[in-house]
Amino acid sequence: MKRAKYLLIALLLALPVLGWVAVVHAQSFHSGNDVTVAEGQTLNSTLFAAGNTVDIAGTVNGDVFCAGQNVTVSGTINGDVLCAGQTVTVSGIVNGDVRLGGQDVTLNAKVTGSASIGSQTYTQSSSASVAKDLSVGANNASLNGSVGRDVAVGATTLTIANIVGRDVQFAGQNLKLESNARIGGDVNYTSNNTLQKSTGAVVVGDTYKHIPTKHERALTPAFGWLFALYIFVSFLAASLALVLLFPRAFEHAARYSRKHLGLTFLVGFVASIVVPIALVFLFITVIGIPFALLAGLVWLVMIILAGPTAAYLVGHAVLRERQNAILIMLVGAVILFVLYVIPFLGFLVWAVASWFGLGALLLQARRIGRPHYDMSTLPEQASEV
Repeated sequence: MKRAKYLLIALLLALPVLGWVAVVHAQSFHSGNDVTVAEGQTLNSTLFAAGNTVDIAGTVNGDVFCAGQNVTVSGTINGDVLCAGQTVTVSGIVNGDVRLGGQDVTLNAKVTGSASIGSQTYTQSSSASVAKDLSVGANNASLNGSVGRDVAVGATTLTIANIVGRDVQFAGQNLKLESNARIGGDVNYTSNNTLQKSTGAVVVGDTYKHIPTKHERALTPAFGWLFALYIFVSFLAASLALVLLFPRAFEHAARYSRKHLGLTFLVGFVASIVVPIALVFLFITVIGIPFALLAGLVWLVMIILAGPTAAYLVGHAVLRERQNAILIMLVGAVILFVLYVIPFLGFLVWAVASWFGLGALLLQARRIGRPHYDMSTLPEQASEV
């Protein structure tokens, strides 16, 4: 039992760096269908908010972590903002960094730090500003506001219509500089198309064009990790939705797995090897193809669910006696993401987390599938007729 615990401890070696001890003791959690921090209201703590609609119009003296279908942050945030949702709009003032993910993301805020965006559509209004760096992974991105330093974007189309303090790095199809665009440094872009530069647009530095080769992605390394960020916020939103729907299932799986860490890891590890081999053998035989298709679909669902399950296990191990399932999932997902992006360690963390998640799911499924009978509830039968 003690040796098994060391496996989880090794997975969480980076936790002191994250500073989660302070967060846990100074945080405010809001959840429900509609979550609101009203204008004029002040929270002197880190805010965790999850709901169908999230509206933060007050002042938060700390970081904001939020997820919902429609997310609006219009107050003053004296910390970082990390939010995910279908529609995300951030305005007001953010005295920190912004990390947003969603289908449609709009930035109207004054951001004193940097901004990282992963979305289908990203719009930065003319009244918005990012004091430091802006990184975007999107289908379409419009920069109508100013950026103090560098811009790195991977998108189908990027339109710049304001001031960029230093360099622009772009990978995609169409790069457009509107008449009021002013680039303080170089423009370095990878595309099959030529830069579209309107009359009046200014590039102080040089412009470099790179044609993507046959075996080269038209995505820069910057866009690579931005895409990973987009995957993370999507994963976070899905995980929060699952834990909202099935909080007891996650809690039971976490409690059982913590008591049987070695068994959980072993089951997940063995299953990750045995199941794919079994599926291949089923596909080889004609009669086994229908079973292989069905089993493969079930296995795919379990692989998808392994991530949220592993995140909940990590959050449960960190928060221990706290009972709020959404907070547990938020903490676990953020910790795993930070560990994932560490070079070389990330793949190991992903593998170990997947094995723990699969093991917890399989053990929970085994327990759910086992029938339980209470003989005391059966009616007594007469011994004689």
